[in-house]
Amino acid sequence: MLFILAALAVTAAAQGLNRTCPVPLSQQRTNLTTIGLCSADLDVIGPELQAVHEYVRAPTGLAVDLDANLFFTYARNMEPQNWTLTKATGFNKCFINVQNVVLDAEGVFWVIDSGVPNGAAQPTPYGAKVISFNYTTAEVIRTYIYPPELYNVKLQLNDIKINNTLGYAFITEDSAYGSISTINLKTGATVRHIFNSSFTTPDPNFISMYNGDVIRNWSGTKSSVLNSGTNGIALTGGNVYWGVKASNHWYYAPQEAFTSNLNDAEIEAVIQNPGNFPSEQAGFTADDRGRVYICASAQNAILYADTQQSEVTDEINGVPAGGSGMVAAANYNLKSLVRGGQLQAADTMAILDGWLYFTTNQQGLAPGRQYKNIDKRRGPFRSYRVWIGRGPA
Repeated sequence: MLFILAALAVTAAAQGLNRTCPVPLSQQRTNLTTIGLCSADLDVIGPELQAVHEYVRAPTGLAVDLDANLFFTYARNMEPQNWTLTKATGFNKCFINVQNVVLDAEGVFWVIDSGVPNGAAQPTPYGAKVISFNYTTAEVIRTYIYPPELYNVKLQLNDIKINNTLGYAFITEDSAYGSISTINLKTGATVRHIFNSSFTTPDPNFISMYNGDVIRNWSGTKSSVLNSGTNGIALTGGNVYWGVKASNHWYYAPQEAFTSNLNDAEIEAVIQNPGNFPSEQAGFTADDRGRVYICASAQNAILYADTQQSEVTDEINGVPAGGSGMVAAANYNLKSLVRGGQLQAADTMAILDGWLYFTTNQQGLAPGRQYKNIDKRRGPFRSYRVWIGRGPA
């Protein structure tokens, strides 16, 4: 376990990655220039990206430590496994299919493992879990087993965020049913909330776009709709924010609604809908001023929304800029942070020292989303950072 944890660490120094590219036409326009004059005249939005790492395999998870060391995960369900490993005898003590890693505010390193072997329909018994590590010593602090009685077909634990003050972990499940699970970090009690709810399941008959092409699920020549449930998750301002990947919907609710013994109907009664999201979604994160960032793969972009009224710079629906309190759900105003060809399915994000780091993995070009399961991805796969001038939530 210690060896595997150490093997995830990669330094952020990536010499030679930031190669020179032509200046985008959108950045050469004047007020007199026709928009759409050339086939390459697509807007590039936001600050310049800095490449920080590239690798031959497609990453999913990402964490950044205080020394700007990067930690990546490479999910085993992303592509065929062309090697064999000695079978473990205790699935609660080994990594099976790590989805993401998180370094919390107290310096504890958290690893979420779906426990689903490549090609399997559900986790191995006691394989779905969350493991916390002492970051300094790389020793296991505690293992939280996701209860086997909560397994369902295609259960796929996906992402995790930690609230140490409240004493809970919040977890999304990327199956077609979706859910938000909580773990009491003191007792280890795990509760699954709003499972197979209208707030966690995909939109019916959902398909999406990637690099201008329509994408759906494929098994050879047989097509099906995209069917991923809850995926990205962020905590800020006392709320938990999440998105349903195969949908145009994202939601939020008080964190304490999930930790106060409310039943699903009571939780659903306090869930807020801040409006449609114009893309299939992936990772979420939040900064120390209440801004929520969302990866938008169909738009080759990362979008954001301010949740604190004091951070709002525009009048929205008659509410002046600035002020105090939380932004009302009806007044959330999504904006583009960055958009361009380098954002090939931005997936997971982390914030350090004013920089937003993120992975890209070209998921829309992966075999499962291409006719006859042709792998159209072309690496190496890059991770980037962009300046936001803010710290982590």
